[in-house]
Amino acid sequence: MNLTRAQPRITVRAQDPVLRSLIMERLAGLGDIAEDGERAAARDGDAVVMAAAADASLTPREVEVLGLLAEGMANKEIAARLSFSTHTAKFHVESLLRKLDAANRAEAVREGIRRGLIGV
Repeated sequence: MNLTRAQPRITVRAQDPVLRSLIMERLAGLGDIAEDGERAAARDGDAVVMAAAADASLTPREVEVLGLLAEGMANKEIAARLSFSTHTAKFHVESLLRKLDAANRAEAVREGIRRGLIGV
């Protein structure tokens, strides 16, 4: 009877292909390395490495605004809720759209959910 354990599978999830390649290169030799696209089923002992480019990080305020977008609020409503100007609300929305690489509010909310920034 063979009691040796199989090497763990390490799944790398990173939107940026350069970042993903760098992480996979650094992890080489630690186990069975898989890119997220392979979507392999997890086994006991498996690990998932998730990474995002540092410049794509949202500020806590942007995450808060993203949550209000998910509630369907307009810039004016966001401004009133968070006690700042409509211009500031618009600035935060534009910034998070850029950081999430989203063309509109719905895409931003979808990407926020996918990244685990906001709940459903």
